[in-house]
Amino acid sequence: MRAALLFCLAGLAAGQTSPRYEELKRVIDRNTGFAHMTRGMNMFTLYALRSCVTEKDLPVLGQLLTDRDRVTRMSAANVLIDFGTPGKEAIEKRLRALTPKDIDDRLMLTDVLNEGASKDYKPILQYPLTDRERDGIRGCK
Repeated sequence: MRAALLFCLAGLAAGQTSPRYEELKRVIDRNTGFAHMTRGMNMFTLYALRSCVTEKDLPVLGQLLTDRDRVTRMSAANVLIDFGTPGKEAIEKRLRALTPKDIDDRLMLTDVLNEGASKDYKPILQYPLTDRERDGIRGCK
């Protein structure tokens, strides 16, 4: 009986996320775009998330790579690569943990790594935005 209770509590604890995780997920959700009746990540999503995080958030961004929502995973990966080597390492760690059936995530993460390695890569916060566009971004509190 005691073992079953501990097992249930461990399962509940594993499903919990930190307040920071929830805050970053809200930033992604509030800045997600819609086109052709499809929800997706865009420049505003990445700019909002990147403007909210620092290197101390790398573990949380790494957790976001495992979120069940694809837009969240894509956003986290694109922001992680903006942090250079530490972000690249977090993405590579996630790639190693994927199973062969996770082909969509494997391709997405590989694309992000390739983009980050490109000589034409431009950091997210250097995206050219107008004042009006910046005003429309809903970042962290």
